[in-house]
Amino acid sequence: MEFLMNGTAAEAAIAGRTIGDVLAELDERAEAMGAIIVEVDLNGRSLSPEELAEACAGSADGPGTVSLIAESAAGLKARGLESLLELVRAASEATATGDDEAAASARTAWKSFQAGFAGIFSAEEASFVEAFGERLESGGPTAELSRLSEGMTAFFGERLAELRDPEEAMLAAARIFDAIKDDLSEVPVRLQTGKDADAMRTMVLAVELINKTVRIMPEYARESARAPTEISGVAIPEFYGQLNGVLKELAQAFEDKDGVLIGDLAEYEIRPRLDSFYAAVRAAVGDR
Repeated sequence: MEFLMNGTAAEAAIAGRTIGDVLAELDERAEAMGAIIVEVDLNGRSLSPEELAEACAGSADGPGTVSLIAESAAGLKARGLESLLELVRAASEATATGDDEAAASARTAWKSFQAGFAGIFSAEEASFVEAFGERLESGGPTAELSRLSEGMTAFFGERLAELRDPEEAMLAAARIFDAIKDDLSEVPVRLQTGKDADAMRTMVLAVELINKTVRIMPEYARESARAPTEISGVAIPEFYGQLNGVLKELAQAFEDKDGVLIGDLAEYEIRPRLDSFYAAVRAAVGDR
């Protein structure tokens, strides 16, 4: 049996294996390249999920052709986010104008969108999508849906911008760090002088910034030939491993309500590591 990926022969051992075995291997390869298999054809016919499950049990040694269509995961998600933002806008307008027919269409379209794109969202993103769908379905005050729509537009608009231009998104993260890095050094003093709220606000921003950076990094590394491969002599995977260790320690410090450790991590671990990282980004990419 011949296996094709986007029209090109895919090298894979087939002797003694099932179609499902080979598809699982090719799916892993696609994922490693930042792609998602969106369609599987057997002998020129697209398979439904039920038909695919049945075909996977078949022998890969047999005659025929399995053709896979893979798309960029980032491109697929970007299209999904574009659709989401348009649907949010349409739903908000329909509700605001009191157009019952348009509102009903918006509810139907949202359900269809959720069914078609559910797999592209992280757990955090999916919670927003589900909350909006529940609010849209239940009706209620127009002002409430309007506020939720504004939040959805800002939240997912940022995610879409990250996918469209990961280099610029990483530089934007560097500029956010510039705005809070002095505050990170002040966290210990603020915790010691009763300014806990200010200190915690800075720590929340720092954690959100790290999450943003980690979110951007895979596509940034794939798309930018100028992305740094090491930070202060430490390879990127090892650097991220070390940073993840610091975040785990920070989470434990929060759980233990250990203000001294939180302050030390902010000043002596998080700030210098992020400083080195964003300096390397700017040195490799330049600023805009």
